[in-house]
Amino acid sequence: MTMKTWPALLAVLGMTPLSAMADVEIKRWNPEGLSQPEGYSQLVTIEGAGKMVLLGGKAGLRPDDSMPDTLAEQSKLTWENIDLALKAAGAAREDVVEIQIYIVDLANIDPNPAYQDVRDFFPAGHKPVSMVIGVSALAIPGLKMEINVRAIVGND
Repeated sequence: MTMKTWPALLAVLGMTPLSAMADVEIKRWNPEGLSQPEGYSQLVTIEGAGKMVLLGGKAGLRPDDSMPDTLAEQSKLTWENIDLALKAAGAAREDVVEIQIYIVDLANIDPNPAYQDVRDFFPAGHKPVSMVIGVSALAIPGLKMEINVRAIVGND
C-alpha cells in the first residue's frame, strides 16, 4: 500500500487522514506483561479521529523472552499476548481489522492448531481480513509463528 492510498483507506474506515489531523498523537510502548525489547515497540497507537492500533510481530514469548516448544503452545500464548496488547491499547478483539500470520516451515507441519486458535479468538461476525505466510525462519530462533495485527478503535 502506498502513502497515496492511505487517505482513501482511512476515509473508507471513517477516519481522517493523519496529515489532515490537527491533533494526532502517536504512542509507542511495551505493555507490562509482554517482553520489553529495546529495538522496537510491542504496540503503537495513532489517535485523532479514532485510533489505529498496530501490533507488530506478536509471538508466543513469555515476559522473560522464553517460549514453549510446540506450535500449538506458541499459538495459544501468541493469542494471549495479542489480547493483552489490545487491552493495553484500549482495543478489543472486535476492533481487529487485519492479521498477518507467519508460520515457520508451513509446508512440513500441521498448522491446524494455529488455525483453530484464530477461529476461537474472534467473536462471531468479527473476523478480520487475514493472510498466512510460510517462512523459513523468524528473527528469534525457536519461534514457530508470529502475527501482525491492525485494529481500528472508533471514538465514541
